[in-house]
Amino acid sequence: MLCCRLRETLSRFARMHGKSRGMYSPGETDSVSNATAAVVHKAQGQTPSSGPAKHGSPHIYDLRRGNLCSDSFYEESAGLCDRLLARVDRRAGVLLDGYSQHVQEFLAEPPRSRGEYAIELLALGMVLRRYESGAQNTPPWIAQLARRLCLARAQSPKLKPLIDLVRGGISRFCLIPNLERKVKIRATAVERLEKLADWLAATGEFKQEALRVVNWRNYLARLKPEKATHWLHVARDLFNEFEREAAIELGAYTGGVDPFLSRLQASWRWREDLLMCDRPEADYHLNMVAAEVMNRGLRDGFRRTEKRVVLVPTCMRGARAANCKAIARGLDILCTGCDPDCSVNRISRRMRNMGVKVYLVPHSSGFSRWLDRWQRDKGIGVTAVACMLNILEGGYEMRARGIPSQCLPLDYPGCRKHWDRKGISTALNEERLAQLVTLK
Repeated sequence: MLCCRLRETLSRFARMHGKSRGMYSPGETDSVSNATAAVVHKAQGQTPSSGPAKHGSPHIYDLRRGNLCSDSFYEESAGLCDRLLARVDRRAGVLLDGYSQHVQEFLAEPPRSRGEYAIELLALGMVLRRYESGAQNTPPWIAQLARRLCLARAQSPKLKPLIDLVRGGISRFCLIPNLERKVKIRATAVERLEKLADWLAATGEFKQEALRVVNWRNYLARLKPEKATHWLHVARDLFNEFEREAAIELGAYTGGVDPFLSRLQASWRWREDLLMCDRPEADYHLNMVAAEVMNRGLRDGFRRTEKRVVLVPTCMRGARAANCKAIARGLDILCTGCDPDCSVNRISRRMRNMGVKVYLVPHSSGFSRWLDRWQRDKGIGVTAVACMLNILEGGYEMRARGIPSQCLPLDYPGCRKHWDRKGISTALNEERLAQLVTLK
């Protein structure tokens, strides 16, 4: 039955893709795209805006806020982090006590910091508010189809373009439209989280978040149903409070998000990364705070390592990538210093003088393969540089694998695959990187 539906869906999306490319008039194409944008913005509680970024930057987010350096961002995010963790502890300290004990005793998870459990609770509130309507209203066969396509995508590189086309169609026509529908609280907390975890896994964009939702489901299953439902309400309330406060405290760094969504949504008709890219400011803010919290929690283990490596994304090369002479040896991609003005070259030289090796990582999808290597060598501390929306996901995975690590967000994004069609050289706070690597 599922195979038949898969064939029908492939055929339908292929026909519709051809139509969107050649049979819509320009006005019809714009109206279809704008309607899609309106659905997504409405689902996420956003009001589309076409105005300039609040910080005057052309980037989706910019930690420099129009300055030459992002030092102020790290000071402000640390302050917000302290206030946030105190609030979560006041409202849900008992829950964090029980959950942390559960994942250590019953799931054999190594202990983490109190702040990491608090961030995980906020992330639970985020996915509940953002995606539970999709989980409730998406037909099970659609979720199962989407999940199988994710597996096929990883196993069949030659079919990846076609699979991504179908995944883009599923996101646009089957997943995103359900996000605007009302959540009907008729199921128990455990049943709600089961559906939510399945839906998140099916999208292919929230693998680690789905695993954490499963952990919460297992813990809440041990509580009385009414108590479990109460804690889900608390998780959503805490995220709502965080969203309001972070908009004031960190909104200056994400003023380009709404213009980005309004400007580029029309060109996303068949993009498989739609659910990843189409995320509001609050998701960026949560990752900003998560970077600080996770670094604090992982610091002691990182400090005990004998050697250090740094992973930087290849998008840091920007337009220079076309002429880059980096050497690829298996998974290793090493800078050869071919361009004196390239930021990867500059960072590699500085880190080399500190006894630290720098590797380029082609894309977040290749991040897991890289981590296999470092997971086997506990004597190496890994500092990973990533786009802001990959911080939480990557931090979860490194923590789950027991890799001593630190993370550093890019000052602004610019990869051609997700954020900028031309691709621009991204940058990071090099002094902050040096501090993380040496833990000074």
